[in-house]
Amino acid sequence: MGIDLAAFDFLLRIVPALERKDRMVMLGRQSLHVAIPRLRNRADRLLDAYCPGLTLEALENANGGYAEPFFQRLGFDQVDSLDYSDFEGATLVHDLNTPLPKKLHRKYDLVFDGGTLEHVFDVKTALTNAYDLLAPGGSFIGISPGNNFFAHGFYQFSPDLVFSFWKRGMGCEVPECWVLPERPRDKPWQIFDPHETGHRVRVAGKMPAQRTYLAYVVHRPKRAKARSGVQQSDYTHRWAEDG
Repeated sequence: MGIDLAAFDFLLRIVPALERKDRMVMLGRQSLHVAIPRLRNRADRLLDAYCPGLTLEALENANGGYAEPFFQRLGFDQVDSLDYSDFEGATLVHDLNTPLPKKLHRKYDLVFDGGTLEHVFDVKTALTNAYDLLAPGGSFIGISPGNNFFAHGFYQFSPDLVFSFWKRGMGCEVPECWVLPERPRDKPWQIFDPHETGHRVRVAGKMPAQRTYLAYVVHRPKRAKARSGVQQSDYTHRWAEDG
């Protein structure tokens, strides 16, 4: 999907605070889409606010518009990209429908999905691959299409998938999960773990009348312990009540 203004804002807020910044990998080679005239002023203001000294001019037209210079300026020494083919120059070629080779396991301090996983048919294997790429102590950032992206990919992910897979299934932490509007006329709103609130995410009257993203941050603890299965929180509550 690429990094638009909403994703740019989210990444500028999250990435500078990450502790580990040696190696990262993008799922799909992501490009920047913030240098067009109508967005330039806001993008420049975001850079001034989050990363003083970093300019849009330094990022645009570098590397063919791809995002490696952006992440390098945010502190990463090595920025790789993984895709099904090398049609966009990905440094790693692999079909995420199939398990990763062991040599890629636990290799990266940051894995960034800017809109790739929803295009992979075997989503269980794809998510497990994303986890396997993460080094202990590393982070995963996902920005996936939400409401009003009908027919974009195979899937539109639910917040419950984020919490159920990453937190309860893989033993990770999910410190942030948001509905992120594509355009800044509406404010993001935070989503909390349905397993802890005791009910599904309630969106009535909250969902903006525009396209939205599901944006979230995952931290893999140094001793994360994956579990054998993932169940939706709605039903684990009911089973517990009935049992």
